[in-house]
Amino acid sequence: MSNRYSLYQLYMACQQHLLASLYTEQDDPDAFNAGYVEAVTQRHVLLWSVTPWGQHDGWLLRRTEDILQVYMGDDYEIRLQMLVRLEGESYAPLLNPPLAPGEDLLRRVLALALERGEMISVMTAEDTFTGKVASLDDLRVALDLVDFFGEPDSRMQFALRDIQLVGFGTSEEKMFQKLSENRPKLV
Repeated sequence: MSNRYSLYQLYMACQQHLLASLYTEQDDPDAFNAGYVEAVTQRHVLLWSVTPWGQHDGWLLRRTEDILQVYMGDDYEIRLQMLVRLEGESYAPLLNPPLAPGEDLLRRVLALALERGEMISVMTAEDTFTGKVASLDDLRVALDLVDFFGEPDSRMQFALRDIQLVGFGTSEEKMFQKLSENRPKLV
Protein backbone atom coordinates (compact mmCIF):
# COMPACT_ATOMS: atom_id res chain seq x y z
CA MET A 1 0.00 0.00 0.00
CA SER A 2 1.32 3.40 -0.90
CA ASN A 3 0.72 4.96 2.52
CA ARG A 4 -0.81 4.52 5.95
CA TYR A 5 -3.59 6.97 5.12
CA SER A 6 -4.93 4.66 2.40
CA LEU A 7 -4.97 1.77 4.87
CA TYR A 8 -6.78 4.00 7.38
CA GLN A 9 -9.34 4.86 4.65
CA LEU A 10 -9.95 1.15 4.01
CA TYR A 11 -10.57 0.54 7.70
CA MET A 12 -12.97 3.51 7.82
CA ALA A 13 -14.82 2.33 4.70
CA CYS A 14 -15.21 -1.09 6.31
CA GLN A 15 -16.36 0.19 9.70
CA GLN A 16 -18.76 2.80 8.29
CA HIS A 17 -19.99 0.61 5.41
CA LEU A 18 -19.05 3.17 2.77
CA LEU A 19 -18.76 2.48 -0.92
CA ALA A 20 -15.16 2.99 -2.04
CA SER A 21 -13.11 2.96 -5.24
CA LEU A 22 -9.71 1.29 -4.99
CA TYR A 23 -7.16 2.42 -7.58
CA THR A 24 -4.32 0.08 -8.45
CA GLU A 25 -2.38 1.60 -11.35
CA GLN A 26 -0.78 5.04 -11.38
CA ASP A 27 -1.00 5.55 -15.15
CA ASP A 28 -4.44 4.04 -15.75
CA PRO A 29 -7.40 5.82 -14.13
CA ASP A 30 -9.68 3.01 -15.33
CA ALA A 31 -7.80 0.40 -13.27
CA PHE A 32 -9.93 0.40 -10.15
CA ASN A 33 -12.47 -1.70 -8.31
CA ALA A 34 -15.51 -0.28 -6.56
CA GLY A 35 -17.71 -1.67 -3.85
CA TYR A 36 -18.16 -2.08 -0.13
CA VAL A 37 -15.11 -3.03 1.93
CA GLU A 38 -16.12 -6.14 3.87
CA ALA A 39 -12.83 -6.90 5.60
CA VAL A 40 -9.37 -5.37 5.88
CA THR A 41 -6.08 -6.66 7.23
CA GLN A 42 -2.56 -5.29 6.88
CA ARG A 43 -2.08 -7.57 3.85
CA HIS A 44 -5.49 -7.90 2.15
CA VAL A 45 -8.82 -6.23 1.54
CA LEU A 46 -12.10 -7.99 0.64
CA LEU A 47 -14.45 -5.97 -1.52
CA TRP A 48 -18.17 -6.63 -2.14
CA SER A 49 -17.71 -5.72 -5.78
CA VAL A 50 -20.10 -3.47 -7.69
CA THR A 51 -20.23 -2.99 -11.47
CA PRO A 52 -20.36 0.54 -12.94
CA TRP A 53 -24.11 -0.09 -13.36
CA GLY A 54 -24.72 -0.71 -9.65
CA GLN A 55 -24.98 -4.49 -9.74
CA HIS A 56 -23.28 -6.75 -7.23
CA ASP A 57 -20.61 -8.85 -8.95
CA GLY A 58 -19.17 -11.16 -6.33
CA TRP A 59 -16.17 -10.41 -4.18
CA LEU A 60 -12.62 -9.38 -4.94
CA LEU A 61 -9.78 -9.98 -2.57
CA ARG A 62 -6.72 -7.81 -3.26
CA ARG A 63 -3.36 -7.23 -1.68
CA THR A 64 -3.37 -3.91 0.14
CA GLU A 65 0.12 -3.18 -1.16
CA ASP A 66 -1.33 -2.97 -4.70
CA ILE A 67 -3.81 -0.23 -3.77
CA LEU A 68 -2.42 3.19 -4.59
CA GLN A 69 -5.40 5.35 -3.73
CA VAL A 70 -8.82 5.05 -2.09
CA TYR A 71 -11.74 7.31 -2.93
CA MET A 72 -14.94 7.54 -0.88
CA GLY A 73 -17.76 10.05 -1.09
CA ASP A 74 -16.85 11.51 -4.50
CA ASP A 75 -19.52 11.96 -7.16
CA TYR A 76 -18.75 8.57 -8.72
CA GLU A 77 -19.20 6.67 -5.45
CA ILE A 78 -22.37 8.62 -4.63
CA ARG A 79 -23.86 7.83 -8.05
CA LEU A 80 -22.80 4.20 -7.76
CA GLN A 81 -24.44 3.93 -4.34
CA MET A 82 -27.65 5.35 -5.84
CA LEU A 83 -27.49 2.77 -8.64
CA VAL A 84 -26.98 -0.06 -6.13
CA ARG A 85 -30.17 1.02 -4.36
CA LEU A 86 -32.08 1.40 -7.64
CA GLU A 87 -30.98 -2.10 -8.69
CA GLY A 88 -32.39 -3.43 -5.43
CA GLU A 89 -29.05 -4.92 -4.47
CA SER A 90 -28.57 -5.59 -0.79
CA TYR A 91 -25.25 -6.13 0.86
CA ALA A 92 -24.67 -9.61 2.23
CA PRO A 93 -21.24 -10.49 3.59
CA LEU A 94 -19.22 -13.38 2.24
CA LEU A 95 -17.66 -14.10 5.61
CA ASN A 96 -20.08 -15.31 8.25
CA PRO A 97 -18.96 -15.06 11.01
CA PRO A 98 -16.84 -11.99 10.26
CA LEU A 99 -13.07 -12.19 10.17
CA ALA A 100 -11.54 -12.67 13.62
CA PRO A 101 -8.72 -10.37 14.76
CA GLY A 102 -5.40 -11.70 13.48
CA GLU A 103 -7.07 -14.16 11.08
CA ASP A 104 -5.52 -14.53 7.62
CA LEU A 105 -8.07 -13.09 5.17
CA LEU A 106 -6.64 -14.81 2.07
CA ARG A 107 -6.64 -18.24 3.70
CA ARG A 108 -10.19 -17.68 5.01
CA VAL A 109 -11.54 -16.86 1.54
CA LEU A 110 -9.70 -19.80 -0.07
CA ALA A 111 -10.93 -22.16 2.67
CA LEU A 112 -14.50 -20.96 2.07
CA ALA A 113 -14.16 -21.65 -1.66
CA LEU A 114 -12.86 -25.15 -0.86
CA GLU A 115 -15.71 -25.78 1.59
CA ARG A 116 -18.40 -24.59 -0.86
CA GLY A 117 -16.83 -26.19 -3.94
CA GLU A 118 -17.12 -22.92 -5.86
CA MET A 119 -15.04 -21.65 -8.75
CA ILE A 120 -12.59 -18.87 -8.05
CA SER A 121 -10.16 -16.91 -10.16
CA VAL A 122 -6.60 -16.37 -8.99
CA MET A 123 -4.43 -13.66 -10.51
CA THR A 124 -0.67 -13.82 -10.25
CA ALA A 125 2.02 -11.76 -11.97
CA GLU A 126 1.98 -14.29 -14.82
CA ASP A 127 -1.71 -14.78 -15.60
CA THR A 128 -5.22 -15.37 -14.28
CA PHE A 129 -6.39 -18.92 -13.56
CA THR A 130 -9.90 -20.22 -12.84
CA GLY A 131 -10.87 -23.40 -11.05
CA LYS A 132 -11.89 -25.03 -7.80
CA VAL A 133 -9.71 -25.18 -4.71
CA ALA A 134 -8.41 -28.74 -4.38
CA SER A 135 -6.22 -28.24 -1.31
CA LEU A 136 -4.94 -25.50 0.95
CA ASP A 137 -2.17 -25.29 3.52
CA ASP A 138 -0.27 -22.49 5.25
CA LEU A 139 1.90 -21.74 2.19
CA ARG A 140 0.10 -22.98 -0.92
CA VAL A 141 -3.22 -23.50 -2.60
CA ALA A 142 -3.88 -26.04 -5.36
CA LEU A 143 -6.58 -25.36 -7.94
CA ASP A 144 -8.24 -27.84 -10.28
CA LEU A 145 -8.26 -25.54 -13.30
CA VAL A 146 -10.88 -25.45 -16.03
CA ASP A 147 -10.34 -24.48 -19.65
CA PHE A 148 -12.21 -21.94 -21.78
CA PHE A 149 -15.21 -24.30 -22.05
CA GLY A 150 -15.36 -25.22 -18.35
CA GLU A 151 -13.73 -28.60 -19.01
CA PRO A 152 -11.30 -29.99 -16.43
CA ASP A 153 -7.79 -28.96 -17.41
CA SER A 154 -5.00 -29.49 -14.88
CA ARG A 155 -4.08 -29.04 -11.25
CA MET A 156 -1.80 -26.15 -10.41
CA GLN A 157 -0.27 -24.97 -7.16
CA PHE A 158 0.21 -21.35 -6.18
CA ALA A 159 2.27 -19.91 -3.36
CA LEU A 160 -0.08 -17.76 -1.28
CA ARG A 161 2.46 -14.92 -1.35
CA ASP A 162 2.24 -14.81 -5.18
CA ILE A 163 -1.54 -14.30 -5.33
CA GLN A 164 -2.39 -10.71 -6.25
CA LEU A 165 -6.16 -11.01 -6.56
CA VAL A 166 -8.90 -13.58 -5.95
CA GLY A 167 -12.29 -13.36 -7.65
CA PHE A 168 -15.09 -15.18 -5.79
CA GLY A 169 -18.65 -15.35 -7.07
CA THR A 170 -18.15 -12.83 -9.87
CA SER A 171 -20.00 -13.21 -13.16
CA GLU A 172 -16.91 -14.84 -14.67
CA GLU A 173 -16.66 -17.55 -12.01
CA LYS A 174 -20.42 -18.13 -12.22
CA MET A 175 -20.10 -18.60 -15.99
CA PHE A 176 -17.33 -21.20 -15.58
CA GLN A 177 -19.28 -22.92 -12.78
CA LYS A 178 -22.34 -23.16 -15.03
CA LEU A 179 -20.29 -24.52 -17.96
CA SER A 180 -18.55 -27.04 -15.72
CA GLU A 181 -21.74 -28.28 -14.04
CA ASN A 182 -23.60 -28.67 -17.35
CA ARG A 183 -20.83 -30.29 -19.37
CA PRO A 184 -22.58 -33.62 -19.95
CA LYS A 185 -25.74 -31.83 -21.06
CA LEU A 186 -23.86 -29.67 -23.55
CA VAL A 187 -21.85 -32.39 -25.28
